[in-house]
Amino acid sequence: MKRFVSSLVTAALVFSVTASAFALEDPVQNEIYNKPVTQIIHPKYVESLVERKEVEEIRAAYKEDIAKLEEEHKALHEEMKALEKVKPVDEEAMAALREEDKALKDEIKAKRDELNKAIERVKEVVKYGEAAVAEIEKAQADFAKEESEIRGRIEEIRAEIEALKKEDPVDEEAIAKLKEEEKALNDELRVKRDALNKSIERIKLVAKYGEAAVAEIEKAQADFAKEESEIRGRIEEIRAEIEALKKEDPVDEEAIAKLKEEEKALNEELKDKRDALKEQIDRIKLVAEYGNDVIAKIEEQQALFAEKIAALEEKKNEVKEELKKLRETKPVDKEAVDELTKQEKSLNDQIKTEKETLQTIIDDIIYNAITKKEA
Repeated sequence: MKRFVSSLVTAALVFSVTASAFALEDPVQNEIYNKPVTQIIHPKYVESLVERKEVEEIRAAYKEDIAKLEEEHKALHEEMKALEKVKPVDEEAMAALREEDKALKDEIKAKRDELNKAIERVKEVVKYGEAAVAEIEKAQADFAKEESEIRGRIEEIRAEIEALKKEDPVDEEAIAKLKEEEKALNDELRVKRDALNKSIERIKLVAKYGEAAVAEIEKAQADFAKEESEIRGRIEEIRAEIEALKKEDPVDEEAIAKLKEEEKALNEELKDKRDALKEQIDRIKLVAEYGNDVIAKIEEQQALFAEKIAALEEKKNEVKEELKKLRETKPVDKEAVDELTKQEKSLNDQIKTEKETLQTIIDDIIYNAITKKEA
C-alpha cells in the first residue's frame, strides 16, 4: 500500500497545481469577476504577471529606439528611390546609401537581438532569481573566454598544417602531431561545454530547490551510477560468456538460456532501479518545494482513501459477479438484476465521490502550503 501511495505523490501534486486546484464544477463561477480572491492571487499567476509586466517594460524601453531606426531606414529607402529616378544614376552616391542601408539593417537586427536577450533574461530572473542568473552569466562568460583561447589555438594549428603541406618534402609526422593536438583541443572544448551545461543546470536546481536538496539528488544519482556500473559490468560478462559458449562444440544451449535469463533479470533490475531513482528525485524536489509535512499529509490522505476506494471496488466486483450469475440464470430475475444494477451505480458514484474528495483535500493541502510560503 505504501509503495502505491508514494508513487502517486508526484502526479497528484503536479496535477493539482497545474490543473484542478483552481477549477470549479460550475463553469459560470469560474469567471474572473466571481472567483474567490485566493484563486486569483495564486503564486503561478503572480509569477506570470511579474514576467508579463517586466517584459512589457523592456519592450517599451526598446520600442522607441527600434521605431526611430526603422523610420531612418524608411527615409533612406525613399532617398534611394529618388536617386534612382535621376538619370544617369549617381552610382557613387547610391553605393554610399546601400552601405548606410546595410548598416541600419544590422543595427535594427542587433537592437532586436538585444531586446530578445533582455526578455529571455528577465524570464530567467523571474524563474530563478537575479543571483542565479548572474552566476550563470559569469559561468558562460568564463567559458566564452576559454573557448576563444582554445579556438584561437585551433586556428593557429590549422594554419601551421596548411603551411607544412606546402613544404617539400611534407613533414607528415609534424602534421600528425598537430592534428592530434587539434583533436585534443576539440575534445577539451566539448568537455568544458558539457561542464558548463551541468553547472548551469545545477545553479537552476539550487535556485529552485536549495543546496541541500540538490546535494541529496546528486548523492542518489551517484549511488545509482555505482550500482548501474556493477550491473552493466555483469551484463558484459554474461554476453562474453554467451559468445564463448556459442563457439564450443557441442553448444550448451541450456547454459546459454540460463545466462540470457540472468541478463534479462539484470536489465529489469536496472530499469526498476532507474525508475526508483526518478521517483526518489521527484520526491526530493517536492519536499524541497512544499515541505515534508505537506508530502506526509498527502500520503496520509492517499493511504486513507486508497483503503476506502479499495473496499468499494471490492464490493462493486462482488455485485458485478452476482449480476453476471443472475443474467446467466434463465429465466432472468429482472427485479433482482435491477436492484443489483442500482447497487453497482451507487458504488460507482461513491467511488467517484471519494476520488473527488481526495483531490479536493490534496488541492487544499497544496494551496495552503503555497500561499503560506508566498506570504
